[in-house]
Amino acid sequence: MDDIESHPDLTDEKWLRAAEKRARRAARKNRPPRRRKRGPRFSRLVIPAVLIVFCGALIVLYRVGSVELPGASAPSTTTAPTSAKPDPTKAEVGGHVDLDRPFAATPAADWPTEVPVPAAAATGHFTAAQVTAAYQAVQHTITEARLDPQVTVHHEPAPYLATLTTGIDMHDPGTWVTKIADGYQLLPVAPKVSGEMTSSVDDQGRLVVHANYVYAYAFQPPSHVAPATPWDIVSVIHENTDYLIVGGKPWPHAEKSYYFSMNCEQADKGVLAPQFSGHPTRSRIDAEQPQAYYDPAHTVDVPKDAC
Repeated sequence: MDDIESHPDLTDEKWLRAAEKRARRAARKNRPPRRRKRGPRFSRLVIPAVLIVFCGALIVLYRVGSVELPGASAPSTTTAPTSAKPDPTKAEVGGHVDLDRPFAATPAADWPTEVPVPAAAATGHFTAAQVTAAYQAVQHTITEARLDPQVTVHHEPAPYLATLTTGIDMHDPGTWVTKIADGYQLLPVAPKVSGEMTSSVDDQGRLVVHANYVYAYAFQPPSHVAPATPWDIVSVIHENTDYLIVGGKPWPHAEKSYYFSMNCEQADKGVLAPQFSGHPTRSRIDAEQPQAYYDPAHTVDVPKDAC
């Protein structure tokens, strides 16, 4: 044993270093192959991709308003104030109708509740004072005919007939007066009226007053009816009449009129009922805007097949 340890090869340092290198190479060759770990390299690719997708989705949601980012103010839900005034000649297409102000969205919004009388001028051989008196007499007559509840609601013609010249035998004034259909009630708002009078002298030298007025009436809807537009509850009568002045009082001479925004079946009976009650006007509304029928300048010669 002692002789081996003292062998010259084992004491030769150069030989020993070479032998150690040969042993290491042999050990490496015999070592099993080592698998490369893919986890760290894969994660370096996946994590940034996930972050990019998340950020993109967050931006999209923010743009469509589904997500509120920190520091972003909530969108305002209030409507910007406007100074524009409502146009009374435009019809409402839906929504609430103020029963305290039923004429507000109609051309009748600013109409008076009394029959207006123009300033008179001399006509033919009649003085301005005589024409003024004739205008006032006709004003009294048509006020009773169209605005007096005793006549319009209770169908009592006496107040109207009392304004006419003597000698007229008229038990039923017919379409010369407004008759609210039984079973329908007006709102506690005075009817509105707009129009004018003019005067002329006929071929016999008599003074004639031409009265051209539009009357608007607002009806009380039943509790189960919610009017969508004012035309549902506001009915109109446009009347163009001629009165001879005899003995200082009117004598009904000629009359043309139409009803609008009403119950057609009731109108055929000579009485006025609101449109919401059924069988409303049809072709007239198709032909013209509703507000056109509030214009005293509108012809009274309208189609009779509108109902």
